[in-house]
Parts: sequence; structure tokens; C-alpha cells
Amino acid sequence: MFGFLARRLIDTQERLTGSSADYARDLYAGSPGAFWRFTISMMSSRYVKTLPPEAYCAAGFGALRAEDCGPCVQIGVNLALAQGIATAVVRAAATGDVASLSEENRLAYEFAYAVATRDLRAEELRPMVERNWGKAGLAELALEIASVRAYPAMKRALGYAQTCQRVVIEGEVADARPREAAA
Repeated sequence: MFGFLARRLIDTQERLTGSSADYARDLYAGSPGAFWRFTISMMSSRYVKTLPPEAYCAAGFGALRAEDCGPCVQIGVNLALAQGIATAVVRAAATGDVASLSEENRLAYEFAYAVATRDLRAEELRPMVERNWGKAGLAELALEIASVRAYPAMKRALGYAQTCQRVVIEGEVADARPREAAA
């Protein structure tokens, strides 16, 4: 019964993300208990009530770009576009083009990137985040930063994040490599 549910969840994930979830199949095969704990924790992490959707999206890409060089960023692009986030925001955040983001979205992106890369700049950005969105917004950003980083880590640990991939945003190839790699 639980195997059937796991297969359905994984198949649904692949349809929603447009990407293989073979890592999840291997996780389930190796440890069904670990699979269910990971799945439940990731389902509960998509919590946003205070942050504007575009700022939440930008923060997710900021943290994700610190961890990934394409496959998970592509999934983020696919999901963000499906949720109706403006293509220009998705493109700017997915490629790290912070100059093209609004001030609010730039703050969310830069804070998430600084936290994910252990950049001390996070300390100067945190009060700005709290002024903009309060403690509730800070908590939502913290949850998003932590949760989006889990997928690349899980995939790397299971051997599924061995190569980079070009990200495609509405038919155009975009450079989604982390800042250091792109330089």
C-alpha cells in the first residue's frame, strides 16, 4: 500500500516539476522510512502567508543557486512559472541578475543567498528583512532557505547531482551557475 502511494507521489512530482525523480525512487528503495520523513518535511515546508509570492520565489532561488548548478534550479523555474510568477522575476532570480529585481525581491534574494553561502552580509540584511516583513516574514524566509537546500543535498548524497545543466526559461537558455562558477 505505502509503495503504491510512494510511486504515485513520485510520478506526480515528475509531472509537476518536469524532471526525473529517480533519486526519490532510490531513497524509497533504500529506506521507506527515510523517504516518508523527507517527503513529509518537504510538504510542510511550503508555508507562506506573509511574504509576497515573488519575494518568496526570489529567496528560494537565492538559496538554491548557492547549492545547485542547474537541475534543481530548472525545477524551481518550472514550478515558479506554473504558479504564475512573472517570467522576468523568474529569469532574474534564476540567473542571479539581482539588478533586474525590484528592491523587495532583491532583498529576499540577497538575504537567502547570503545565509546559504554563510556570507556575513546576512547579518546586515536581517534587520531590513524584519522591517519589510516582520518576524513572520523572516521565519518564512528561513523555512524556504532551509527547505530548498534539502533537495540538492539529498540528490548529491544519493549520487544524482553529478553534472550541471543549462536552465531553460520559456524556450531560452539561461546561465544559472552560482556566482562563483559563472565568474
